[in-house]
Amino acid sequence: MAEGNWDLQEMKRLKKKLLIQSNLGMLLVFALLWFFVEVTAVSATIIFGVVCAILWFAVANMLFTLLTGKVIGTRAMQRLQTFEIERHGKKQWKIKSSIGLLIMLLLTIGLTVVVLVSDLRSITLDFPSDSFAFIGGWIGMNVGQILRLRKFGREISQESSEKHDHGFSESL
Repeated sequence: MAEGNWDLQEMKRLKKKLLIQSNLGMLLVFALLWFFVEVTAVSATIIFGVVCAILWFAVANMLFTLLTGKVIGTRAMQRLQTFEIERHGKKQWKIKSSIGLLIMLLLTIGLTVVVLVSDLRSITLDFPSDSFAFIGGWIGMNVGQILRLRKFGREISQESSEKHDHGFSESL
């Protein structure tokens, strides 16, 4: 599909849908963390080990996507990636994806080293107070996605006004 054939309002709707899906996923993770810490009293070592495994899967997914250009995920994710690649160019998309992968890789390696080197058995988890970092990350993720959505909305309105002005001047 050429860029002109994309329905920009549909892409904005898909971005909102993915924002809702990511929030539902974060809510599920938050509920699972609460359950494992408060109800089953799982140790911090196991919790951080599972988080490391999840992060390594995310890094592998990002690397796969960067190398192949294919997304493992929903159709909405696949359509949005194809849209972003065509809209900004494959080179720009690869640069942004590489930077994201590098940041995620560094964070994952750092957390893995902490889990392997530190004695986490002595740490006791107190869920309400220990969840503030998770909630802060969740809020930060939402703020970032909402700001990108607003920027995209401004781009859509700017492009539609330029098309309207261009079409108006041609009709004169």
